[in-house]
Amino acid sequence: MKRSALFARDGGRCVYCGLEYEYEELSVDHVQPRMRGGDGSPGNLVTACRGCNARKAGRSLPQFLAEEPEARRNFFRLARYVWPRHLKAVAEELARRGEVSTPTELVEGIRGLRGSEAIANLLEKQDRSTERSKSDGE
Repeated sequence: MKRSALFARDGGRCVYCGLEYEYEELSVDHVQPRMRGGDGSPGNLVTACRGCNARKAGRSLPQFLAEEPEARRNFFRLARYVWPRHLKAVAEELARRGEVSTPTELVEGIRGLRGSEAIANLLEKQDRSTERSKSDGE
């Protein structure tokens, strides 16, 4: 897939910060890195601004998303064209890392979902539940 086609597909919007950019300010990011078996297919590529791609650096996508909650919410909301298997793998890794309050429910819920928007909604619900639990405990 050509860079310009990818950027057009994603509306010139970075999947991590959610902002729109001119094409020359954007970069291509692999959901599953090539060095870990990922390919250049459209379902493995997302649009990222240069700043977010630099912040992500050499971290795996689950690690980056675990450490950057806003990027996590944006990714699952905006990465509409990523293969469902990649979305599920990232979400399951986030659950294993303890980034959600009820990982078993999340993983089971994600297995039945098809798109990034459905996963984003589920993760947003989990985030709200976690925030309520924290505020109730204080």
